[in-house]
Amino acid sequence: MKRQLIARADDLGSSNSANKAIGQVVEAGVIRNVSIMACGPCVEAAAQMFSHRKDVCFGMHTTLNAEWDQVKWGPVSMPEPEDALVDEKGYFLQDPSFFLQTKPTVERVMREAEAQLERLHRLGFDIRYIDSHMLSEAYIEGMDEAMADFARKKGLVDHMYFYHLLPGMQMLVEKPERAAKVLAGIPAGQYFILTHPSLDTEEMRRVGNAGVSGIDVAKGRAKETEIFSAPGLKGMLEAAEISCIRYDEAVCEKRMTLAELQAEMAKMSESEDKG
Repeated sequence: MKRQLIARADDLGSSNSANKAIGQVVEAGVIRNVSIMACGPCVEAAAQMFSHRKDVCFGMHTTLNAEWDQVKWGPVSMPEPEDALVDEKGYFLQDPSFFLQTKPTVERVMREAEAQLERLHRLGFDIRYIDSHMLSEAYIEGMDEAMADFARKKGLVDHMYFYHLLPGMQMLVEKPERAAKVLAGIPAGQYFILTHPSLDTEEMRRVGNAGVSGIDVAKGRAKETEIFSAPGLKGMLEAAEISCIRYDEAVCEKRMTLAELQAEMAKMSESEDKG
């Protein structure tokens, strides 16, 4: 088996800064999968920039939370009485753990997922896969199974098959000069890397919350944009015999459970801390 990499950029449509940065990284050739927030305030602008493109594999970034203090978004579907998905102002709740108290039904969640997919289709996007923003499935009983069924019925690739994280993933962002040696030593297989490209702008500096400042978010995401739009990155991967593929080119092997995904991410984080 070859070494293959599914590289994904999240949050298209969340801001003009993200839209422009994702355009940059896509042109560099490593990021071939882009996840779109149908409820994002700049999703129409994203459609004008991207919906005609056939070289990008687009996915629905199923969004049920709005994590920032100042920048908010809410449901695409019609609100419902005592809607457990939103706060008193009609915005999505800030953290998916809040669903443990509000307890939205799976039926309500999937109506929103359906509405988000329909909106992306109306905007002209050819949606090939589905994933989720902030992994709400971990906090809503039955949602993971419902999302898997939704993907099957809609003919979409299910993201939960593809979280075999690339060793040295964080190193690509923080220490790219060391990444080449790590990449050359990985075994054959299908790997994954997640990015959140954006620009360091006043627009991005308005985001942030109690856990992270808008300045830090803007700087961190701008750094990702710099790394993943660098001309030499694709060559580095090719030298390590790693090809960048789309979700619709990948092979489904085993669907991960939520517990397995969380354990994989924790293991990778621990490994990178030691490195």
